[in-house]
Amino acid sequence: MSQYRNSDLLTGIAVVAKQLREARSPAPSQEEVMTEIKIKTNISIGSLSLLCDYYNISLSEFMKKVELEVQRLKRKRK
Repeated sequence: MSQYRNSDLLTGIAVVAKQLREARSPAPSQEEVMTEIKIKTNISIGSLSLLCDYYNISLSEFMKKVELEVQRLKRKRK
């Protein structure tokens, strides 16, 4: 069974994670964040939860931001 891959969703997650990271002062590197919360590059609900805890944002608020980013990406393509 092959795994479904939603490129827009993954891009939205990456963009929102980057926005949250860059909003910190000083902005940590991506590697610093991943080391701090002890995750690898694979995105799972568990790792998203750790990321949200790190940035003190709820998972639902994070996903709302992702949804807006995905909508923006789709509009941009039209």
